Amino acid sequence: MQESNFQDNVDALFVPDSIDTTGWCTSKINAGHFDYKQMTDTVRIVLRDSVLGRSYCHPFNGYITSPFGLRKFFWHYGMDVKVKKGDSIRCAFDGIVRVIQNDRYGYGKVVVVRHYGGLETLYGHFSRAKVEVGQRLKAGELVGLGGNTGRSTGSHLHFEIRYCGEPFDPRDIVDFDNFVLKSDTLVLTKANFDYLAQARSTIAHVIRRGDNLGSIARRYGTTVRRLCALNHISGRTLLRVGRKLVIRTDLTAAP
Repeated sequence: MQESNFQDNVDALFVPDSIDTTGWCTSKINAGHFDYKQMTDTVRIVLRDSVLGRSYCHPFNGYITSPFGLRKFFWHYGMDVKVKKGDSIRCAFDGIVRVIQNDRYGYGKVVVVRHYGGLETLYGHFSRAKVEVGQRLKAGELVGLGGNTGRSTGSHLHFEIRYCGEPFDPRDIVDFDNFVLKSDTLVLTKANFDYLAQARSTIAHVIRRGDNLGSIARRYGTTVRRLCALNHISGRTLLRVGRKLVIRTDLTAAP
């Protein structure tokens, strides 16, 4: 989706009721972003309404193992929910499957579903996806099976909610203790996305086969000594494929 298409939906009092497939992209999880800094009005999206036939289903009634927010030097853009391999993960809202991928060094087997008003939900680390691209889903229908694929330590579901490509804290609308919505209508303002300035202050490199500290340092115009200091490693540390190496950051990790 093009950024201009995202921006068209910003600043409306109520966004369109249809599932917008403008700029539909099935090959990229991050298909585009809108400029949240330009938000001037409140965005409201109806999530649950018996007349409109809209409802919510909590993807899986498990406990949170890692919340949305700062995780050391990197921002964690979703909620990690404890599941067992093979557990059924359900679609949160009515929608259309936009992406199914196997992201070896990140989300693992992941599904992205487009919903009303520019919302999308992302479900990561599946052992198996149970849907197809373009498939229409109702809230509560099976999306995939819990697993431990991609960059994951222990079986869990990584769950994100995004507006026009930008993640926001799912706890803004979902009560993860009681597995219900906090409100029938989602209300978004610029404040929901202000964290992005901090989150994107970190530059990282995903380690690939053949990488070494010297080659990475040269690529980014830094030094091995600086890389070691930032990442709390030594020049002899074994670089694991798929891990992230901090190149530069302005973040201060929370205690």
